[in-house]
Amino acid sequence: MATQKARIGLVGLGYIGRFVYEQITKRPELGLEVAFVHELAVERLAGVPTEIVLPEIRDFASRQPDLVVEMAHPTVTRQFGELFLRETDYMPLSMTAFADEGLQQRLLETARSRGTCLFVPHGAVVGLESIFEGRDLWEEVTMVMKKSPKNLDFSAAPQFKAAAITQETVLYDGPTRAVCPLFPRNVNSHATVALAGIGFDRTRSVLVADPSLDVSVIEITARGKGAAMRIERSNPLKGVSGVFTLNSTLAAITRAKGTGGALQIC
Repeated sequence: MATQKARIGLVGLGYIGRFVYEQITKRPELGLEVAFVHELAVERLAGVPTEIVLPEIRDFASRQPDLVVEMAHPTVTRQFGELFLRETDYMPLSMTAFADEGLQQRLLETARSRGTCLFVPHGAVVGLESIFEGRDLWEEVTMVMKKSPKNLDFSAAPQFKAAAITQETVLYDGPTRAVCPLFPRNVNSHATVALAGIGFDRTRSVLVADPSLDVSVIEITARGKGAAMRIERSNPLKGVSGVFTLNSTLAAITRAKGTGGALQIC
């Protein structure tokens, strides 16, 4: 007797979404199947069977997903996160949406009241379990991210001009909450660390633009009550996303719903 596969709804079919879609459809051993794909850019839907395309996102429940995964933009969580959690489990990749404290509380309250789960994917963050497990221990957590200006999206921070950055430049140094609206597509890993650890206001984020880099460099340090942790990681990039994020996202989905690092905060 065949084991029933978990049904995964995919919102966004860009760089990460396409990889996840292809892996689920080509690897039955993952124990997953695609419930639907919602993508506004029609050209990205090439090769996707019409029967799994979901034109209207509000109709997601008709496809009976066991988990909805957002891989598009933080506005999806702001507009539809509560709607998803009323019906099923939800895993957003655009974690900068959680810098809105009111939204975060509404999502958690919805999940608790409906018996659903909100999952936090590891994304590019190595050692997230240690951040989470030590959140009552840490007195300070700092995340430094360095990227080339060409791999940063400045559309929400027009005060910076990518072409004018010719040497290593600190774009931001302060609480994680304030950097999220400035670089919502670039600092999802900062938001993930803040959410898993000591919060958006106590976590320190440093964002550095360095034209000499062709990778993303992340350094995470945590200290408190005599304990200390330091993690460094470099990651090849395509656009604003790191290559490492592809496999870690698939692993998070698989561990949450398949045969298999999602962190469950519901």
